Amino acid sequence: MKLSRLYCDDPKFKNIKFKDGLNVIYGYVNNAESNDPHNLGKSALIHLIDFMLLKEVKKGNYFYNKRNVFASHTFYLEIMLNNESFLTIRRSFKNITRVDIKISNCSQELFNCEEWDYTNLVLNSKSKKTISATEVLNQELKFNILKNYDYRKLVGYFIRTQNDYSDVFQLSKFSNSTDEVWKPFIFELLGFNSDLLLERYINYSEIEKLKAKISNMESFYNVSDIDRINGQINILDREKEILEKDLDSFNFYLNEKQISQDLIKEIENKSIELNSHAYNLRSDINLIEKSLNTSEFLDFEYIKELFNEVQIYFNDQLQKSYEELVEFNRSLIKDRKLHLTKLLVEKKNELKKADEDLKTLGNKRSEILSILNSSDVISKYKSLRTNLIEKEKSIQGLVTQKDIILQTRTDIKDLNTKKKKLEEINQKIETSIENGNETLNDIRYLFKTIFEQITGKKGIIDISTNTTSNVEFNAGIISENGELTHEDEGFSYRKILCMCFDLAILGFYSNKSFFKFLYHDGPLEALHENRKESYLEFIKDYSDKNNIQYIISVIDSDVPKEQFEKGEIVCELFQDEEGKGSLFGFKY
Repeated sequence: MKLSRLYCDDPKFKNIKFKDGLNVIYGYVNNAESNDPHNLGKSALIHLIDFMLLKEVKKGNYFYNKRNVFASHTFYLEIMLNNESFLTIRRSFKNITRVDIKISNCSQELFNCEEWDYTNLVLNSKSKKTISATEVLNQELKFNILKNYDYRKLVGYFIRTQNDYSDVFQLSKFSNSTDEVWKPFIFELLGFNSDLLLERYINYSEIEKLKAKISNMESFYNVSDIDRINGQINILDREKEILEKDLDSFNFYLNEKQISQDLIKEIENKSIELNSHAYNLRSDINLIEKSLNTSEFLDFEYIKELFNEVQIYFNDQLQKSYEELVEFNRSLIKDRKLHLTKLLVEKKNELKKADEDLKTLGNKRSEILSILNSSDVISKYKSLRTNLIEKEKSIQGLVTQKDIILQTRTDIKDLNTKKKKLEEINQKIETSIENGNETLNDIRYLFKTIFEQITGKKGIIDISTNTTSNVEFNAGIISENGELTHEDEGFSYRKILCMCFDLAILGFYSNKSFFKFLYHDGPLEALHENRKESYLEFIKDYSDKNNIQYIISVIDSDVPKEQFEKGEIVCELFQDEEGKGSLFGFKY
């Protein structure tokens, strides 16, 4: 993977076409008194390339507070893949989380291209249903080095910003990360088995979690108290059984007194039924008695006298018929009274029985209420129930405590097993470091050679384990007798160590499908004047020999423009009053 060209739809932007070998971003000023050579955009370029290689723009990033400045800009980055085809990434600040990608057989500008292979891709996605831009780029890069790692984890080692020279191995973006985020792929990059290191971190993390969990539990419970807890549970179980028997006896006492909720409900329902029945009986009796007191039909003499008063003749035949009717009516009334008298007796007897039953129910109800209202009975019942509930709570609390202690014992066994496993892993890692490997040896030799040609001193990289058996990566300067010096504590030498490590990695893997470009921001700033020329000669030869692309940014005070051959300067930047000579063509 090499950079091919970087361009923008804003004509003021300094479009750049990269080439093989040395690529120089050269900045200069005509009037050092009125212009600042360190505000040309040469450092912004490395951040822009990182942005175009799909870096997320988050708070703290270079472009985070400049999004509005470039809201109308659309940038294009064309890269040459290792199969010599070209992939163009189109990204704008207006829609900063979306990306378009096109793959071509030749290098070309795509301002007017309407057909893109991938459009409106999200940068990253955890959903298996959504393909992201980084996934597409990972697939198209086809790296055969560190296949299990996203290219984004590694890109920082090939575009070193000014913030990434403080540590050879740990980039600034990993400064707040745990070791397992970045050390495994450096371990693998140096020829070791990263799975072993990942396993160590996972195991170590599980051990720390178990230790914290056990410590937390032991601050409340002592694992040696298990028998005491068992004894307490047994005693409380026995006391609970006694309470349950007493409560059963109390319920039996209530049963003996024929007291239960069903009985009370039955009495109430029976009373209502009997009261209703008695009311109906009394109504019937009252009606019967009124009926029995009804007078007989009007007598004949009264009728005859009535006729005489109105001067109507009352003949003998009419008299005879009326007497017969009266006699018939008297016969009916007599029979009816006999029936009603018999019914009245029956109703009264039935009412008497209902009243007696109501009285019996009333007495029984009073007896029940008397028993239920007895303070001794209620107190005893409440006491039994309360004690039983308290015992059950105590038992449950002890059972929970016992379960926690048993789990803690299991955790302790698991912890010991994991500790033993961690010791085995640590031993394997230490053995692998002691034995070394050819990859590490070759990279180390390359590193030493590069550092010596640039500085005239001996540099070395090595791997070790600390007191907790954690892997440490080291880079330093050694004396003639092999002892480490303290020269690398200065920023300049530390920067050169970083540069040499990147060059060694790039050179070693130059015959693999991997990164084939390297961008160092301001490398000459760290070199002594008498070393700059030898450095430039070396990197030109090194880049050509390994077919790699080496990009550096320099200013005219670092080295004269004439020091570079024609074509090596791919972008010239200068400052003027309007900022037209800067990377973006304007001041911001």
